[in-house]
Amino acid sequence: MKKIVLLLLVLSQIAGAKVLTATYEVSFGIFQTMGIANARMEIKDDQTYTIHIDAKTTGIAKVLSGNRIEIYDSRGTVKNGKLIPDTYSKVRQTNSKKVTKIYTFDHTNKVVWKETIEGKERNKEVYDFYAPEDILTLFFNIGLYTQARQDKVLHAIGGSGKDGRIDVVFPNPKALKEMQKEMDTEDGDFMKVVLNDRIFSSANGELLINLSRDGLCNKAVLEDVLLFGDIVGVRVR
Repeated sequence: MKKIVLLLLVLSQIAGAKVLTATYEVSFGIFQTMGIANARMEIKDDQTYTIHIDAKTTGIAKVLSGNRIEIYDSRGTVKNGKLIPDTYSKVRQTNSKKVTKIYTFDHTNKVVWKETIEGKERNKEVYDFYAPEDILTLFFNIGLYTQARQDKVLHAIGGSGKDGRIDVVFPNPKALKEMQKEMDTEDGDFMKVVLNDRIFSSANGELLINLSRDGLCNKAVLEDVLLFGDIVGVRVR
């Protein structure tokens, strides 16, 4: 069930505003809503930012995951309109277990420190690789990278477990028409985001994304998962 939250994170791409909140729902094929995420982004004095997302499973996913709740938080500075993270944290909690991971960025030395807290145990170590962003800031900054509508390779903590790689791919005219049909709209912008990690039966975690003209993600689709069809995430407010 943890991969549902990755989809919720992709849906939480937020437009450039001082304060913005949004709520998303995720459904899986024949099942009802399986996850809900509430996202909030705030920029103070054009100098610092906070992004906070709390995501929880619902319905059958809640039962199967032991009432799984996940909380994501990114804090840092704003430079030339770009978010630069200082810390990124995630909390994963079920009825029986709670694990907190805190990532601290040392951009000068290109090192990321990872601290894991589980019960009374705490462990801090240098993370496997350095990336200039976390997955929350990456999706906020994505508009800065894709203005030319060219495919882009990015890296973020929270992306591929190997090196954080995330690919942003713009469709050619034929693929665009197919994507618009899949999304049931021709409005907004369309792209494919490849997380380079397995999400259920999807080998690379390829997501179809529809961004509204205000920069918010309206819908994301992970196609042909297991035996039940698509995982679909939709902004509800």
